[in-house]
Amino acid sequence: AEEASGLIQRVLAQTTRAGVAIRATREMRAGTTTGKYEGWMSVETTVSPTGAFKWAILEEGGSERTRNKVFRALLETEEQAWRDGSSDVAALTPTNYEFTPLPQTKDGQVQIRLTPRRKDAKLIDGTLTVSSDGYPLVLEGTMAKSPSFWVKSVRVVKRYGRFAGVALPTTIESTADVKMVGESKFTMRYRYSEVNGRAVSHAMASIAP
Repeated sequence: AEEASGLIQRVLAQTTRAGVAIRATREMRAGTTTGKYEGWMSVETTVSPTGAFKWAILEEGGSERTRNKVFRALLETEEQAWRDGSSDVAALTPTNYEFTPLPQTKDGQVQIRLTPRRKDAKLIDGTLTVSSDGYPLVLEGTMAKSPSFWVKSVRVVKRYGRFAGVALPTTIESTADVKMVGESKFTMRYRYSEVNGRAVSHAMASIAP
C-alpha cells in the first residue's frame, strides 16, 4: 500500500505542475461516423508560465457548424478556464478524483482506477495507465457527466508523451452518442515545439483509423 501511495504521489507531481510554458500546434477533427458535419481546424496554442492561454487559427475547413459549435467553443472554454484560474478543475488531483491502484500490468506499467468525486463533464470515470516511474501514458473512460442534453454518453481516450521531462497529452479521441445525429467522433492531436523555454522536436502523433 505504501508503494502504491508513493506511485500516486509521483503521478500527482507529474500532472499538476504549475508554471509550465508550452507552445503547441493542435489539429482537431470532428464529424459523425457516417461522414456528416465533418470539420477540421489547425490551431497554434501557447500557455505562458503565468497561466495565460492564447490560441490562433492557422487553417480550417469543412462544416462551419462543427468549427463553431465544437472547436471554437472548446478553445473559448479552455481560455476562460485559464483566465479565471479554474484550469485545474479537470486535473488529476485528489480534489477531483479518488485513486485506486489496480494489480500491476505488463512491462511494469500500473493501472489506476479514477473515480470522479463529482458529476462533472470535465472529469473522466475510468482508468489511468502510468509508467513505473509515475508518468501518465493513457487515460480512458467515460465523461462523469454528459456535456449537454443532446449528448447521451462520451467515451474518451487520452494519450500522453514526455517532453523536456513534462508529461503532456499527445492525442485525445472521443466518441459521443448525439441525439438525432448518431455516433460522432472528435480527435485532437498535439505537436509540441517548445516546453519551458526548450525547443522540442515532436512529430504530430497519428491516430488509428
